[in-house]
Amino acid sequence: MRAVVFDLSIPKFALAKGLGRWAPGLYYGPVSCLKLREVAPPTLRGPAWARIQVDLAGVCGSDLALITFHYSTALEPFNSFPSVLGHEIFGRVVEAGPEAGVKEGDRVAIEPLLGCAVRGFDPPCARCAAGEPGLCGRVTDGDIGPGVMLGFCASLPGGWSETVVAHRSQLVKVPAAVPDQAAVMIEPLSVGVHAALKRPARAGEKVLVIGGGMISFAVLSALALLESPGETTHMALFAHQADLGKKLGAHRSITPGAGPLDDQVEAATGARRYKPIVGDTTFVGGYDVVYDCVGTQRSFGQALRYARPGGTVVLVGCLSQLARFDMTMVWAHELTVAGVYAYGTERAPTRRTFELTVERLASTKLPVGDIVTHRFELDDYREAIVANIERERYQSVKTVFDNRNRRVS
Repeated sequence: MRAVVFDLSIPKFALAKGLGRWAPGLYYGPVSCLKLREVAPPTLRGPAWARIQVDLAGVCGSDLALITFHYSTALEPFNSFPSVLGHEIFGRVVEAGPEAGVKEGDRVAIEPLLGCAVRGFDPPCARCAAGEPGLCGRVTDGDIGPGVMLGFCASLPGGWSETVVAHRSQLVKVPAAVPDQAAVMIEPLSVGVHAALKRPARAGEKVLVIGGGMISFAVLSALALLESPGETTHMALFAHQADLGKKLGAHRSITPGAGPLDDQVEAATGARRYKPIVGDTTFVGGYDVVYDCVGTQRSFGQALRYARPGGTVVLVGCLSQLARFDMTMVWAHELTVAGVYAYGTERAPTRRTFELTVERLASTKLPVGDIVTHRFELDDYREAIVANIERERYQSVKTVFDNRNRRVS
């Protein structure tokens, strides 16, 4: 079958890391680590496994971080290469083992985490037993290669391909009421639901969501799907991002085009500003909950400055390394900083995140399908990458690979 494969090479890594900023083709072109290849199709690994025709598969910011080498090496030991990328997967079952819990023709989303159940460990580790497979302590063990999730594991192909296999514990049936274009976003939307439930907003509270990428729209959608009683403000770079945020439930938006960001935050929250001799303005007052959905030094700094004393910053974007970063507001304002990684089992309500997300999508009129802005075939994977790197030019949010015209048996 055809698949987009990332094969890590030290010489190619060094070349792209050193010159990719000026020659982006080094990330995805002929001399990059990324190739469209013919690979052996996966087969069922046991009676609890199913094989799925990939209909749609999303391109995620973590995929781009790997391809462009903008990631922390701290997680490198927990992945394996060469790997078929793609962990946002929606498709139809084409073959199922007798214990898979699905049948041929079922529409399914795949929870890509490779925890104890997928690896065949019983009893599971403490974190998997608690319903947190994203924190599994055995992601380098068993007869499946190292990998926290599909797309970063040499043993199991990810969704940038024609077919994948998945364990019963990873499969979630998608009802007909959820259209394909929404179904492909169940994985990132589940990240948003997990983040929104990490620190639920209370009635009358002010909430800030920072970012104009998929994760910010996942959090905005989750707040709407969960009927959050807070007042949500969306901070984005561009007008088209702000417009989409309002369609997904944001009550107001903040963009650089509307004036200085600090002025807009002051007007929205009633916070008071104080200017130090040097450096950014200090706020007293601000947002009760801030979701940083970007994960850069700048966005995290904004999140800490714009959170009220005693407030909470939820770090949803994949922030890695900080250089000479001022953490004063964390202790001076007694902020709570909470990290969010993937999804699992929610406590209130006690439900698997994927199942809760699908349930809410099946009954909503929220136009989550509008988040998908671009569709490509696997043959056009290079343009798909460019559409994500040059977001302003393409006005792209969620890019997906569309295999629906190519059927497998």
